[in-house]
Amino acid sequence: MGPDLPALLYLFDGHSALATPAALRIAGIDGPRTFSGNAEIVCQDGIPTGHLLELEAVSVVSAVVPPESAQQRRQRLTELLGSMAAAGLTSANAMDFEGDSGELVTALEADIELPMRLRFAPFCMPGTDTEQLDHIVELQRRGGRRWRVDGVKFMVDGTIDGGTAWLETPDSHGESTAPLWPDPAEYRHALRYLAQRGVPTVTHAIGDAGIRYALDSLADLPELPSGARHRIEHIETLPDDLVDRFARQSVVASMQPTHCTHYTRSDHSDNWSERLGAERADRAFRTRDIRDAGAILALGSDWPIAPFDARSIMADAQLRRRAGHLDDAPILPGQALTARMALEGYTSHAARAQGASDAGAIAVGCRADLTAFAVDPLRCLPDELADAPIVLTMVGGDVVHRADHVDA
Repeated sequence: MGPDLPALLYLFDGHSALATPAALRIAGIDGPRTFSGNAEIVCQDGIPTGHLLELEAVSVVSAVVPPESAQQRRQRLTELLGSMAAAGLTSANAMDFEGDSGELVTALEADIELPMRLRFAPFCMPGTDTEQLDHIVELQRRGGRRWRVDGVKFMVDGTIDGGTAWLETPDSHGESTAPLWPDPAEYRHALRYLAQRGVPTVTHAIGDAGIRYALDSLADLPELPSGARHRIEHIETLPDDLVDRFARQSVVASMQPTHCTHYTRSDHSDNWSERLGAERADRAFRTRDIRDAGAILALGSDWPIAPFDARSIMADAQLRRRAGHLDDAPILPGQALTARMALEGYTSHAARAQGASDAGAIAVGCRADLTAFAVDPLRCLPDELADAPIVLTMVGGDVVHRADHVDA
């Protein structure tokens, strides 16, 4: 890739990117910059290296990337939602409502019936003032037939792999020592301001210090009128003394089993584990401990960071290794979920997390959002579940996917 070719490459964690010299020139980047949050244009001797850490830094370059046409974006979204429905998903939480997202999904719904329900949560980033907080409250009124804005997304830290998580002690590189919000008290103020106005909050917190601060910030808040719960996303390394606080505070633990099985290894030879060290890596992705403590445990993918297919995610949650990779050693197998727990993470617990009393079960009075598997997800082997055909997907009583042929 030559210096005259403008290109922006997102790294796998979604929190960092690489930009070529030509892309930096087009974006007007010729040195370090100061951001509202702890983002960084990485420089060496004052010269940008092309490494961009966290979204505020990445957005300086992404803002000058030629946009797709509205038609192209609608087509891509149509194909994506169709693929998700074919994989058995009937609804999704989209941690994004930036730019023209509302116009995009409104235009799409004018053309088709969405094949799944979408629940959006706009970002609240460092530097957000009271006027912008009130705008987030107003956005909660937006929606369509199968989509709605219902929540807000915070990020209190970044990633362990990128050295931008918030840990109680530094990682092996001396990094991950600070929150994304330079003054974390501003995060707490914004979170409580919105929660007190009925907005369900979602906080990305990966490091132990970030998780602790998020839990402390959510303490003693009144229940939301909608019945939804506040939740913390990811929860990658968790000290013992925080495990039972999710249940005690009625905070949802929203976790992604494939972040563990795809990106870490049982022998701690991966970058994530090496940065944390054995002690902190040994308290990784504690799905079973959180669930056994009585908390609501919602499972997901964090797509596009990891594949969205719930079948492999439920399988990995039971196996603590990649489904279909029989030679992989399980990663902390004591954290494995039962088949029922894994299924509940995508059904009843996910419904409780968003306060949907009419979802998450097949019962009179519930909406007819149904997925028919070719196997029994409670009885089949997890490796078999990961490849099992989806016979039928139904949303609101409408068939949105039907398999052409399923072998007996």
